[in-house]
Amino acid sequence: MKARAVAVALLVSTPESAAYCPCYTQSSPSNDHSCGVEAATGTNPSVAEWQDIFQLVAQGPSAWGTKGPAVGAIGQGCGKPEATHDVPAQFPCEVLKAIAMQESSWQHFCAPTTPSDMVGKSSRTIISFDCGYGIGQVTSGMHTGETPNFDRARVAGDPLYNMATGTQILAGKWKATNCVGDNQPRTVEHWYTAVWAYNGLAYSNNPSNPKHDPNRGVYDPKVGGDYAYQERVFGWVEHPPTAGHWPKVALAYPDPADCGSTGSPPDLPEPHCASPTDCANQRSTHTSLCFAGGGGAGGAAGAGGAKGGAGGGSAGASAGKAGAAAGGAGKAGAGMAGAGMAGTGAGGSGAGKGGSSAPAGGAAGAAQAGAVGASTAGAPSALGGSAGASSVMLAASDDEGGCGCEVPGAPRGGAAALALLGLALAARRRR
Repeated sequence: MKARAVAVALLVSTPESAAYCPCYTQSSPSNDHSCGVEAATGTNPSVAEWQDIFQLVAQGPSAWGTKGPAVGAIGQGCGKPEATHDVPAQFPCEVLKAIAMQESSWQHFCAPTTPSDMVGKSSRTIISFDCGYGIGQVTSGMHTGETPNFDRARVAGDPLYNMATGTQILAGKWKATNCVGDNQPRTVEHWYTAVWAYNGLAYSNNPSNPKHDPNRGVYDPKVGGDYAYQERVFGWVEHPPTAGHWPKVALAYPDPADCGSTGSPPDLPEPHCASPTDCANQRSTHTSLCFAGGGGAGGAAGAGGAKGGAGGGSAGASAGKAGAAAGGAGKAGAGMAGAGMAGTGAGGSGAGKGGSSAPAGGAAGAAQAGAVGASTAGAPSALGGSAGASSVMLAASDDEGGCGCEVPGAPRGGAAALALLGLALAARRRR
């Protein structure tokens, strides 16, 4: 995969989302980057079909079997307190969906709009000028003469296989980077550094880099701005294109002061900040809801108040009430059993704040903790030069990397300008 975010949001059939569809297939005279695999014809999956794909891919190779490539075990635990040990690879669907949305707006097949020799042809694999294929923009291994350990034709022709190939790279980034918190694969925020590496372990992605606004809030794709790659992905999780793509989740961020001053962060404490720059206000971390029994996060403590408890599955209601009591004035959250729905107890802000509910908390009787975005792997170059199989991603609006495709719900401001900007940014990726 390339160094870019795959905002995994299911495509909505609008003129905006279909405004840009590159197809620099192997046989195109405009293919000047040695793209080595011919585009496959096909119809892009519906949002509902994409949801099924993300749900399966999130479970890892033990669930998808021959529908995807082999992905080895990954580590769990960082001695805080769990000892490090290997577990079968699994991926938060929140991360996957958000990366795919950032990268390709959930496009795998579309009618080409560029280069000119492909215009007018039927719907087929989206291929960026630098050979990023499909929804995951799998790049490494897709050039002429390359022999990766995955099926290149299936990367081009099968959306599920493409996404699964992306996770092969993401798993490599998880194993190659330092811990976040206790390094729990099912905790969405613990993938922060792996997602950073997915785009490249570069100082440009360090949240303390002075090129970023020191007062920036959570990234909003409809607003844009200069953000680190992983902040864009996390922002997508909190700002889905539509409610039909995924329920919003207000993720916690590491303290930028803990991220060091280079492109490769050290071990990071448990993320707790309410935005990339706001650690005065706090949030709790979230267990991914793509796994059965996954629960939402309790609300963060306010001045003088304790954190609210997290409710998962059928225990959501009682845990939510406990969290509210602990916080002093937060609202109780009700949970629903099953994968994908969970109750969250919002810890109250405490006496000092007059009992306002914490950001991640649910309203009494009906809160649902949402999960978004599963993150796929990035190409070795995209990921700071480490070896990898492929990269899944296409950029939307002014985001770095990707195909320059527009994202449903994003401000128009000139589709051509956005597309050109996406290409220009993609050209800056490390490979």
